[in-house]
Amino acid sequence: MTIFSCAALSLTNRKRNHWFHCFILLTLTSTTFLRETHHAAADHSIGSSFVQTKGTNFDINGNPFYLNGFNAYWMMIFASDPSTRDKVTNTFRQASKHGMNIARTWAFNDGDYMPLQTSPGSYNEDVFKGLDFVVAEAKKFKIHLILSLVNNFKDFGGKGKYVQWAKQRGQDLENEDDF
Repeated sequence: MTIFSCAALSLTNRKRNHWFHCFILLTLTSTTFLRETHHAAADHSIGSSFVQTKGTNFDINGNPFYLNGFNAYWMMIFASDPSTRDKVTNTFRQASKHGMNIARTWAFNDGDYMPLQTSPGSYNEDVFKGLDFVVAEAKKFKIHLILSLVNNFKDFGGKGKYVQWAKQRGQDLENEDDF
């Protein structure tokens, strides 16, 4: 699995161009994960095609694709701890039982508690295994994932952490808006 960081882009592309590139990168990354899922109403094997757009609608293998989902930012952290991992499985089981087919969750944590990325390019293997578990369970219950790669909350690292790391490496950044 490849995790992309928008921090590298921010050092060469400032402000507006940077956000556009981050959006494109996030879209491409999300599409990669969406291809691993299937349409709940159609009989397709998981990973058989990409979700596409047809006009203003989503489409998979020529069939309309309707989204019904939830947000659960905590899944990677819970899946990283064997004592709470079953909560991830139970959440996907219940969501699937009630017809949900998409979940938004985090594929980042650069904060102080159970960080995925402990410093630029250094990752916590146990948290990565938790993220792998989330992806596997989503696939098992035929739930698509939207994986967020960064946010603004300081408690989980956010833009401030990337600016801090860049400054530590000699980059001339003034504030979080330079990320």
